[in-house]
Amino acid sequence: MQEVNYTNSGKAGGGQNPQDLINASLIFARALGLILKDGEGIVVDIVGDINLGEEVKKVIVFEYNDQVHIYKCEEDLAEGTAVNMDRKNDGPETTEVAEEA
Repeated sequence: MQEVNYTNSGKAGGGQNPQDLINASLIFARALGLILKDGEGIVVDIVGDINLGEEVKKVIVFEYNDQVHIYKCEEDLAEGTAVNMDRKNDGPETTEVAEEA
């Protein structure tokens, strides 16, 4: 099997192509949609990685109706916390996930 890294085409001196990054993001979102069941999600700490505004420190990435959604995490939940985004409730139902040592 030939290895190809679609997030960095490896073109000499070319750097990363924006379309490669978009494609990688879409593939990753699709993979998450296949892994997560409807309403299942996970808390992700974005501080230092992505700027969605000063008030956004964590997001919840979850699958709903065959699409991956990203919502601001309004509660003080640890990164890696599994959540159930039951659309009938006001907020996520949490399930603590054991952290790796």
